[in-house]
Amino acid sequence: MGDIQMIIQAVGMVFSPLNIAMIFGGLVLGMIVGCIPGLSVTLGIILLLPLTYSFPSADTAIIALLAVYVGGMYGGSISAITLNTPGTNSAIATTFDGYPLAKQGKVKKALDTSLFASTFGGLFSAVLLLVCASFITKLVANFASVEYFSMAILGISLIAGVSGDSLPKGVLSGLLGILIASIGMDAITGVTRFSFGLDTLKFGVDMLPAMIALIALTQVVQKLRDFVVSHGKLDDANKIDNEGLTLKEMKAITPACTRSSAIASILGAMPGVGGGVAQFMCYNECRRASKHPEMFGKGSLEGIAAAESSNNAVVGSAMIPLLTLGIPGDGVTALLLGAFILHGIQPGPTMFTKQGVIAYSIILGCLVANLFLYPIGMLLTRAVAKIIQVRYTYLAPVIIMFCFAGAFAATGNTKELVLVAAILVFSYVLVVLDISSTPLMLGMILADIMEMNFVTSMMSYDRDYLIFFKRPISCVILILTVILVISMIRINKKVEALNKAQLEEMQKEHEETGKPSEEPREKGTDWAGLEKLDEAAEKPVESPADKPK
Repeated sequence: MGDIQMIIQAVGMVFSPLNIAMIFGGLVLGMIVGCIPGLSVTLGIILLLPLTYSFPSADTAIIALLAVYVGGMYGGSISAITLNTPGTNSAIATTFDGYPLAKQGKVKKALDTSLFASTFGGLFSAVLLLVCASFITKLVANFASVEYFSMAILGISLIAGVSGDSLPKGVLSGLLGILIASIGMDAITGVTRFSFGLDTLKFGVDMLPAMIALIALTQVVQKLRDFVVSHGKLDDANKIDNEGLTLKEMKAITPACTRSSAIASILGAMPGVGGGVAQFMCYNECRRASKHPEMFGKGSLEGIAAAESSNNAVVGSAMIPLLTLGIPGDGVTALLLGAFILHGIQPGPTMFTKQGVIAYSIILGCLVANLFLYPIGMLLTRAVAKIIQVRYTYLAPVIIMFCFAGAFAATGNTKELVLVAAILVFSYVLVVLDISSTPLMLGMILADIMEMNFVTSMMSYDRDYLIFFKRPISCVILILTVILVISMIRINKKVEALNKAQLEEMQKEHEETGKPSEEPREKGTDWAGLEKLDEAAEKPVESPADKPK
């Protein structure tokens, strides 16, 4: 069957009433979880994942999860603009201009700019995914076990390389994930490994309960901790006015959207980059190319457009390595890779030949989700923004209940609940040690692929360990792995420099107001320090009407 015929069949599947309903529901859920600080797109996917077992087809399940991904990337900007607190990591750069514009009383204009840019970036990368996916698949159609092992190394090493501020900690986390994945019965020899005689560990650690504990429950615990430390003090959302984005302003920010979408699509297609890195690179590039760079950081529409078009452009481009190579492009697509496997879909070069219709239905589903994002955002943004005012003490128990129910539904075994609790304790220890759980999770997902292809390669080539360097494609992949890891380290340093420059600029502006600095300045690139600087910078320009009576 040719590509055109598969696309035609996929169109009929995507536009079925059930899939359209799933896209709408997924977008709304994504906007909600992305909007609430402390939650994330990954949490929304994990909450929905157990429910997808009841869906009639695998494509419906993946399309629904992708809609959550698309909606969540936009939803993170809502709290970034109204509360100066990014709902997701990919919305940090949105606060640079979104919150200052909101403080000027132009909340609606800031939200409309974010929505327009998010839709633009998402559609740009979705079209790119549709055009390039099949072509890339044909290029790697001759991959064997040796190349698959090298690709798995590429995925794990790149993700570990950009996970957090410490490369050694990222590598350690990835190795811990591989170790956890090796618990249980070996699929090749049948030998039980690292079970310590416990029946709970005899068959290994199931992927879904581990994801729930590592991502969702850990985030809830962290948010509850912050809620207690702050004594329940939460900022109020700004009142949304009625002055939206004009057509003239849309045209003015289109070049910034195009530039950011193109850069982010390239970065997002590189496994391990994700929206966190892309937003800073695109924001800096748009600021450099802008006719009014002095307005950046003070409520520039171009700044909001650069940040939001970049993180949404990553959604489609991050799916390129996932669908064509079986390697997740970022942490969220790592969860999607787990969902693919759980639903019997094997992404990679053979997907477009063995499951081509499903592959194209997923791609078109991503395109349609981005297309529907704009009208849904226009209708529901005001209502979703009110959700962030709900006390977290009411919200957290509901999330915890869903998480444990999802873990139980995965296997129907109460032992999974004990396992989830144990992994949660372990995950929180990693948080205390400032070790990211993203490479750990990816290590768990890719460990089986690595092991199976490594053993197959050794059996096929009589234990020739140099075969990975003797085969040209595998050797190129390993060399590319080293090059990209070094590049990601440099990008991280550049992002750190951009953050430092932003902090220094805020410090300079603060000093120009004539008010002495009473607070010690935070060092590094953490968000807490940036938030303190924002709060300090706002105080001198408050009007009498803004001061508490």
